[in-house]
Amino acid sequence: MPPPVHFEDLDDEVKEFLLSLDKEKVSKLNEAVRFYDASKTVSKFLRICLYTTVAIFITTAALGEAIQKIWGWVTSTGGPK
Repeated sequence: MPPPVHFEDLDDEVKEFLLSLDKEKVSKLNEAVRFYDASKTVSKFLRICLYTTVAIFITTAALGEAIQKIWGWVTSTGGPK
């Protein structure tokens, strides 16, 4: 189905919706779109924060284990085991 070019080509429901719009409703729709965009941005930021927190936790645990292993080599007399 080709995209509508003229108002008459639109579905009846779409025509009714567009005809019912006034300045207040259009401004509310614009605010809703801005809110949706802001929500998407915040959710991306929070997802990145979560991934970073998990990565820091895993890295810290691995680093602590490696430091313990190296400290064991340094304090033992037989070298690496």
